[in-house]
Amino acid sequence: MRDAVARVDFAGISALSSRPAGYAVALKCLQVQADAEDLDPSLKTDKRVTLHADAWSWYQGALGEIEVGEMLRSLGPEWFVRHSVPIGAGTKDVDHLVIGPGGVFGINTKHHQGSSVWVGDHVLRVNNANTSHLRAAGNDSLDVSRRLSSKVAFPVPVTPVIAVLNAGHITDRRSPQSRSVSVVDARKLVAWLRIQPAQLSPTKIELIKLAAEEPQTWHVDPRAADTLRVMQRFERLVARVGVPRATVQHATSAVKTRRPASRPTSRASAQIATQPLSVLPDIIRLWFVTALIIAAILTFRSVANQPCLSPTACIVPAVYLAWKPFLMLGGVVVVGRTVIVTIRRVSGAGGSARRRK
Repeated sequence: MRDAVARVDFAGISALSSRPAGYAVALKCLQVQADAEDLDPSLKTDKRVTLHADAWSWYQGALGEIEVGEMLRSLGPEWFVRHSVPIGAGTKDVDHLVIGPGGVFGINTKHHQGSSVWVGDHVLRVNNANTSHLRAAGNDSLDVSRRLSSKVAFPVPVTPVIAVLNAGHITDRRSPQSRSVSVVDARKLVAWLRIQPAQLSPTKIELIKLAAEEPQTWHVDPRAADTLRVMQRFERLVARVGVPRATVQHATSAVKTRRPASRPTSRASAQIATQPLSVLPDIIRLWFVTALIIAAILTFRSVANQPCLSPTACIVPAVYLAWKPFLMLGGVVVVGRTVIVTIRRVSGAGGSARRRK
């Protein structure tokens, strides 16, 4: 029985250590693309694959995580690195877990090609749009810290890190004391990790490494050993879609393709170039919701203006008169906000197009 348990534990450790960078995102990309192809078979033919707009962010994210994974390979043997570490019973995972002389780091990769990234005390903005990156990275690291601490029986501080890929500019307005989540240009990530001061003794670091390599510390993912098949399918997708020239510099060395990354098929590359700029569906949905709100206000006003046929019906005009200023102001605010958001999204898409040119 002990031998059987040892074999199971060894298999789990091996499966966890072999999980490639970008696995979870690549799997999601494949699922989204497959669903899209079921609805629109023209996306896939014998000669080409056109990446659906819904799969684009997952595709780009997988390539980004693969690139950061390649960067982390340059860390020395004293560093412990795991990728796509599954957390809990769902689909949550940590992009990259790094343990070394400078402590424990939970690294979250974000790919914002050519974007302007601004970091404040409570929010990270991409092209003036708020994101949840800081909160998500902080929560992930708290989860990692809790799991490791319970395993080794002493507090394990975990530094949350957001590695930003290919941003046009990163501005961090926080004071050094308020940077609980580190935001680092991915190109400088390895150098940044190496200069971090030691937080724990070498003995504690080794104990943490032992705890981190056990899958029971995180979650025994039934698909943990199935990563090779997923990544092979993703490799085939990359080979047929292509890697955008400005998107990933090193991903092709980790994901070997049958077609050079700098020469994707013209139609597929054109599709990829236009997908991030396809803001029309979002704008249509935004205006549709706005139209529903305005229609509801006008309907309420129309009903309130009808003659009272019963005492109960007379309540409606009174309510309308009481709320009329707020309803009118709300309608103006909704329409104004929709106009502003539309202008921002269209101008943002235009800016991205100009940067790509």
